[in-house]
Amino acid sequence: MPAVLSGARMVGCQFEAAKGAVVGPVFVDEEATRSLGGGELEGWLSAQGAESVQVVG
Repeated sequence: MPAVLSGARMVGCQFEAAKGAVVGPVFVDEEATRSLGGGELEGWLSAQGAESVQVVG
């Protein structure tokens, strides 16, 4: 089962070696104005060290 993170604020989270599946979109900035989902979120997570996380929604 994927983790449902819709609307979560991901600023300051550590993602190194994270794996699994998530549902977004999530906020990726301090002000909660930049929301990413789908392929954009997957790319952002990968850039944060979560190379084995798949975004499924």
